[in-house]
Amino acid sequence: MRITQVRALIVVGFLTVVAIATSLFAIASDSQTASGSQNCDPGDVPVDISLPEEHDINVRITNATDGAGLAEAAKEALDEYGFNVEDISTDKQKTEAPAELYYGPNMVAGGHLLRAYFASSEHHFSLDNDTDYVEVVLGEGFQQVNTKSDARNALGIIGHPQAPDGTCPTG
Repeated sequence: MRITQVRALIVVGFLTVVAIATSLFAIASDSQTASGSQNCDPGDVPVDISLPEEHDINVRITNATDGAGLAEAAKEALDEYGFNVEDISTDKQKTEAPAELYYGPNMVAGGHLLRAYFASSEHHFSLDNDTDYVEVVLGEGFQQVNTKSDARNALGIIGHPQAPDGTCPTG
């Protein structure tokens, strides 16, 4: 074997060892777990923050205005987009916002997705809310549900769901 061949084998061998060592170091120091969850602090509630499809979200709509038909119009739009609208009702307790979204740990990502469909909405998360739906309360400033296209654009602006205080992400 010639000296140039020996040098080439030494260089290739050295690069192979460096590549293997780098790969092992990256795997050993990876902070992600197999399920994609982080270690929760004691008392934190695990929440799934993976963005769901519309058909995976249960919704209840409340019309908190004097205007008739707002909840029905919102239900029709959400039905068309694939949401599961469980109930519509009226409530005379007024809200200042065009829409308010109420949800708990079971619906963090669902509440986030619905924010994109309701422009200028306020969202209220509560650790004590153990429901499996998002409640949408329509206020005086509500005009219409965003289109799917507008909602996708809004999602690009508001970003990926984040785990609220007192929770830890699992999705």
